Amino acid sequence: MIALGVAATNTTIAKIITTLISNPIAAAAVVIQFLLGLALGYFAAKALKYVLAFVGILVLGAFLNVWSLGSSPQQALAHLGSLFIQLKDIAWKLASVLGLLTVGVTTVGFIVGAIIAWVRK
Repeated sequence: MIALGVAATNTTIAKIITTLISNPIAAAAVVIQFLLGLALGYFAAKALKYVLAFVGILVLGAFLNVWSLGSSPQQALAHLGSLFIQLKDIAWKLASVLGLLTVGVTTVGFIVGAIIAWVRK
């Protein structure tokens, strides 16, 4: 069963490579998608520290604001936890709608770009 799946995958990859070699327009589109993903991953990883700092400041501000209103830190953390769960669900649905989960070449480029950005610190 596993060998059949590997053979089917190799056949599919072989068909994709054959199509790309025989069709220069498709090959150019794949290269452009990969380069766009690479650039996106590189710059996203470079900007990640600023985004994390921004989110951290907002969370800290919200936590201190709730705490100053008389709530306990446990209640504030419970409230923030429920907000993060809602945000996760919204982000997952948005990613599904935009098709970010199905874009193969751009995703590979994004991952490679992020790795390059982390290595080149």
